[in-house]
Amino acid sequence: MKSKASKRPVVAVDLGGTNLRLGLVTHQGRVVARSRAKMRSVTEKDVLCDLLAEKVSAFIERAGKGRVPGGVAVGFAGPTDSASGRVYFAPNVGGLGDFHLAEAMESRLGMRVVVANDADCAALGEYWQGAGKGAKSLFLFTLGTGMGGAMVIEGRLWEGSAGIAGEIGHTVVDIDGPRCACGRQGCLEALVSATAIIREYRKHRRRQTDMTGVTAKSVFQLARRGDRVALRVVADTARALGIGIANVYLLLNPEVILIGGGVARAGTMLIGPATRHARAEIFPALRDRLTVKRASLSDDAGLVGAAYLAYQRL
Repeated sequence: MKSKASKRPVVAVDLGGTNLRLGLVTHQGRVVARSRAKMRSVTEKDVLCDLLAEKVSAFIERAGKGRVPGGVAVGFAGPTDSASGRVYFAPNVGGLGDFHLAEAMESRLGMRVVVANDADCAALGEYWQGAGKGAKSLFLFTLGTGMGGAMVIEGRLWEGSAGIAGEIGHTVVDIDGPRCACGRQGCLEALVSATAIIREYRKHRRRQTDMTGVTAKSVFQLARRGDRVALRVVADTARALGIGIANVYLLLNPEVILIGGGVARAGTMLIGPATRHARAEIFPALRDRLTVKRASLSDDAGLVGAAYLAYQRL
């Protein structure tokens, strides 16, 4: 970050299955402008790229007052190769797959674009400015419409040979479990995500006629009020998350494990029992060394981390 260009703010985009967030992020990690919109249904790659380019251009005009940013960084909800900007598959964004998003966006915007998995971006954000600040290694679970995961070691993503390391949501923990959005059965995402929580509550409340207003947030609220079905769903979710935490700890042994995303707003009601389940699943001598915390940057994590990656790469 020695040149003037490298100190220009970056436009960061956090594209999830439900929401589209944009932020103008400084080289010091501050989000100085924000915008948010609901993601509409998109089933064609060109339509998605046109939509993103339109939103980014409008945001630059409004928040950046027309000044050219140092680059654009997109955190995308799906397995992604950040080195090439290629999206392998987007199960929660129209089921789209195998296209070079960075290249398509660069041709539309006329500026450099970095694309990475949204969980990777969130993990970098937490490492740089959040709950993982100061840790030498961390693993982040992101619990939202789907489930993502990412590993950061000494400030760098551990991406693996094809760029998809950290996809904990698509590891199978119950071979006879529910169908996942990726097409397989028993993925952790199919047991712990907001989608899974809503599905399970509706299934066990099938006699109730109106279930249109059910959200993961409302299920946790009902559990706090003693609703037996909601308590059961929350308990099952915590147990599955605990298994995922234990698997990550035993495989990668990070210094700290963070829980982020919209579902993490349930706080200790979910994270407390999940941590207890995880400790029961790992070696007794290591149980006290397992550190699990809630991520602290909330919706800004993906924006801050996408910018951090842009400053590293651009």
